[in-house]
Amino acid sequence: MRIIDAHVHLGCDRETKYYSERELWRDLREAEVDGAVIFAFPEDIYRVKNDVNSRLKANEYILEVSKRNPESLYPFYFVWNDYLIPDNIDEYLGVKWHRHYDEPRYDYEDPRCKLFLETVRDLGMPVLLEEEFHETRKFIHRNPDINIIIPHMGKLNGGYEKMREFFDMGNVYFDTSTAPLNVIREFLDAVGPERVIFGSDVSGTPEPFYNFPKVELEKLRKLDLERDDLRLILSGNIERLIRRL
Repeated sequence: MRIIDAHVHLGCDRETKYYSERELWRDLREAEVDGAVIFAFPEDIYRVKNDVNSRLKANEYILEVSKRNPESLYPFYFVWNDYLIPDNIDEYLGVKWHRHYDEPRYDYEDPRCKLFLETVRDLGMPVLLEEEFHETRKFIHRNPDINIIIPHMGKLNGGYEKMREFFDMGNVYFDTSTAPLNVIREFLDAVGPERVIFGSDVSGTPEPFYNFPKVELEKLRKLDLERDDLRLILSGNIERLIRRL
């Protein structure tokens, strides 16, 4: 059964945060995982280095790594609140949209934001959205024609319980990274295996935040799911979203 880890940060700058292609494959192989969705670290986009060149460089690194592994590594473009659209945006398969409550905001009224989201729609790109709850709600209700993946089953988007508001919205998916087993069970019961996606959020140094794919995958195996349901969660759903049907 093919397995894709749909939540992995990569970076090659030891001054910010570092988790390399080599380390990624070490952890994927240990878990017998076939590939991953990859995107830059926020440290390279705005937290430590915060300029256009660093953002371009971090996103380009993701693209370079994916081109060496086109059948197994899927690049997502990390957009920040300057809404930079690179000339090669169509080479990415999705978008990483990320901030925490105490960080600079995305301005959803900015014309550049609206243009960026038009590009996302035109390219059929899913958005991995990590935002405060009121911003998450705004984004989802304003963009019913964009497939949205909520990381950590909503832990950092306002909490697991608040995600129930989106259970009836067919374009909203949830990744399992770092979520406890009982939460994963609840979400599966509520939205079905068609809208749950395996992810680990494995990442690097300094300040290691390791959620090893092997550990995160073991949680799903404890659910004793039907094989077809497990296949959807482990690879089918994410691969369907990035095919740009």
